Amino acid sequence: MTDSNPPGVAFVAHCLLNQNSKTDGGARCPGIYSPLVDLLRERGWRIEQMPCPEHAFLGMHRFWLVKDQADTLAFRRHCRRQAKVVAGAIAVHVERGTDVVVIGVEGSPSMGVRITSSSADWGGRPDKGDDDYPLVPGRGIFSEELVAELAERGLGDVRASGIEHQLPDYDEAAEREQISALLEQPRGR
Repeated sequence: MTDSNPPGVAFVAHCLLNQNSKTDGGARCPGIYSPLVDLLRERGWRIEQMPCPEHAFLGMHRFWLVKDQADTLAFRRHCRRQAKVVAGAIAVHVERGTDVVVIGVEGSPSMGVRITSSSADWGGRPDKGDDDYPLVPGRGIFSEELVAELAERGLGDVRASGIEHQLPDYDEAAEREQISALLEQPRGR
């Protein structure tokens, strides 16, 4: 049975609900990322799956890439089109008075919220030997376009965070606290 008036709606990065859409070797677990889904369900939040810009643009058999490689006019336009659709859905929920959060994937060239990947000479596949995947502060391309689209619609106060499960110093307990705080935070902050 579903609650007709849930505490809110979480717009979640596609790959957190479908790890099979990740690049070869990129999935952290089979199927869905359960810690996030379990937390949202415990708190009664609805889940809306955002599209995967990389999967839709490059297909299933794509190479790993960093933001620098993806940041082309064609890919940015693709992300903007998808961001308009997601922002439209968010706007409907906000107009109804429903609380909304966006949950991306830190380190992603598309869905990073606070951390993305960047390297002028990254080779596409993890062909750098033991070198770490190059992470930098900043948003991924889809996240940038979504923030811009939300701002254009006067919805610049939608809260967002990213799942850090692919970062080197991942701490599931700390992440659970961080996402819990996001969900409990009053609207407009």
